[in-house]
Amino acid sequence: MKNLNCILIFFLIISSCSYLDEKKTLNEFYSQDFKKFQIDNKIGIVDLDSIKNFSELRKKMGELTCEGKVSGLRFELNDTRYHVTGFSDCSTSGVSGCYFRRNLLIIRNDSLILGHGKEKEPISYLKTELNNIMAEPHNFKYNENKVKPALIYFYVEDNYQISKTKTVLKEIAEQFSELNSKNDSEFFEYNILFEGYDISSIPPPPMPNEFDIDK
Repeated sequence: MKNLNCILIFFLIISSCSYLDEKKTLNEFYSQDFKKFQIDNKIGIVDLDSIKNFSELRKKMGELTCEGKVSGLRFELNDTRYHVTGFSDCSTSGVSGCYFRRNLLIIRNDSLILGHGKEKEPISYLKTELNNIMAEPHNFKYNENKVKPALIYFYVEDNYQISKTKTVLKEIAEQFSELNSKNDSEFFEYNILFEGYDISSIPPPPMPNEFDIDK
């Protein structure tokens, strides 16, 4: 009986050590600007693994925005720990950002919204859409071999678990990282704006009537 107890203890120790080793082997992934904001002390960390849904996440991000900080979103998925930046409006400031001269992308839940909200593709289509953007010369900065920065409007309904948000952030970070690794590190920059509503549901402004142009 004593020998049996010793054997059980031995296997428990081995199992514990194996678990610790497994935790240590996590890969670390950083988005292109995470470390920059971290060095400048302009980032506040939000652990997505402790968040319930998208609304709770936006609330915490908005509080950081009110403090003048960028949200550093940290989460684990598969065998990797991700560090990604994101932005959300401060609820008390009443100030909205200026986002002209950007390549705009809209993501609802885990779908990429195209054609003024009339079409949608799974988030895995992002790579194709980024290639479509780069195929058009007018999407590049004037006289530079750099694409105009992307602004990604991101919204997730609260009936989805936070795992949906994590999956989308992973895809965004990895696709842009792959593009920039093949070019300059600032070849295609991006920002993710966490929205409190589905921007794709807002109809586009009406086209002016040709007879009203000179009025």
